[in-house]
Amino acid sequence: MDAFLKKAESVLGTAKVKELKREAYVAAQIKTKRKELGWSQQQLADRTGLQKSTIGRIEAGLNSPTIETVGLIAEELDMDIMIPGKKEKV
Repeated sequence: MDAFLKKAESVLGTAKVKELKREAYVAAQIKTKRKELGWSQQQLADRTGLQKSTIGRIEAGLNSPTIETVGLIAEELDMDIMIPGKKEKV
């Protein structure tokens, strides 16, 4: 995976790769909590008023949700969502 990330950084830039990693971290938290609750993507969509496809795309890392959308999802899942901010050691 390190080789992949290094290649991605050379193509996309370090800032973009950090952004993608943060989005993936948020997406994983949402998906994990939804599954812990035994909810389908459709159930979460119904509770948030979002489209099922939007939930799926967020969980797959294909959408960059706004902070408002993340907050809405977090509220329905009754959870805090963490965004990593520690500097990575080189």
